[in-house]
Amino acid sequence: MAPRFARLMQRMHAVGADRLSDSQGDYLDRNGAVLATELALIIDKDVDRVDMVSGAVDRGITVAVLHGLIQPLDRKGAFVVDGKTLHIDGIAEDDGHLITFYVVP
Repeated sequence: MAPRFARLMQRMHAVGADRLSDSQGDYLDRNGAVLATELALIIDKDVDRVDMVSGAVDRGITVAVLHGLIQPLDRKGAFVVDGKTLHIDGIAEDDGHLITFYVVP
């Protein structure tokens, strides 16, 4: 059984994801096979993305989803939202419950 704080964080993220989600989409693996459907997604556009090597700041898109809903995790997968495919380009944040990906169209 998970520690009390971990259960609290998991519950907080679940409630937050339900309230903040602005899209529904499907999660695909790198080969295009559907791994999960109708996920509640939080999509943010024009997010600052800093290139750690050059120091340049780019504008990007992020997709946040509950970590437990996208098992197995494929770092080269994609999300399909409103008929558009958003390919995973990296992980912006991951606290074990909510994971945020950088995506590219």
